[in-house]
Amino acid sequence: MGRVLPEGEEGIVVICQEETGARAPPLETYVTGALAASIPIGCQEETLKAQAVILRTLCMWAYENSKDGRIDAQDLGQEYLGMEELQKAWGADFEVNREKLEQAVSATAGIYMTYEGGPMEPAYFWLSAGSTRDGGEVLGEGYGYLSQVDCGHDMESDAYLSSLEMEEERFWELLEIPRQSRLALTRDSAGYVLWMEAGEERISGERVRSLFGLASSCFDVVSKDGRVEFTCKGVGHGLGFCQYEADRRAGGGADYLTLLKAFFRDVEMEKIAE
Repeated sequence: MGRVLPEGEEGIVVICQEETGARAPPLETYVTGALAASIPIGCQEETLKAQAVILRTLCMWAYENSKDGRIDAQDLGQEYLGMEELQKAWGADFEVNREKLEQAVSATAGIYMTYEGGPMEPAYFWLSAGSTRDGGEVLGEGYGYLSQVDCGHDMESDAYLSSLEMEEERFWELLEIPRQSRLALTRDSAGYVLWMEAGEERISGERVRSLFGLASSCFDVVSKDGRVEFTCKGVGHGLGFCQYEADRRAGGGADYLTLLKAFFRDVEMEKIAE
């Protein structure tokens, strides 16, 4: 069953900050700009469609929790690119890329995902460490829709492995704790670091990733001869829709609905009523 908008409203809008100032585009216009900001334009058409549904679901989740029926893009944590910004970024390819974006959005217009009767908070990222992470294991109750999915194609990507090296003194300085003699890593079942323990301190893997600008929280860390080296697998937090694996599956013939149901467990598709 579709969601019926309150009588008298033109539709859902999203408040966005652009170079020319704040504006409030309709939902589908916002999804187009967010799609451009959230996934490489070179991806398969079905991958772009799936990503459009994910972004629309995020908006509907925020809408359900909004008091005035409006959404602030900054609260979503989702970057948005206006057409002027895309013209500058794409240059001569602007028209072709714009048409590709708009086709993915229009082909899925109004479609969003629900879990246990309502819109859920979806998640996506670029490249896994070999599988996505189990949402219940990482985030707790209420995130059972985030499946652990094998992503064997990801290991073929040039971006799969990355490393970062620094002086040991700088390492402890960024952690803002006294130098310790031992580090211990607690991992989830997908191999991502849940916690890094240093003496009495315990720091989340995502916090470590942020502090050091790591590609992902699936990392190893070693200290030798006064230097510390991180070795990472994958790109992103590892939860939800793995865009790289999905794109490979789309290249093999999977449609966007198949992709979404592969990465999001027990979800249903609904459509906003016109």
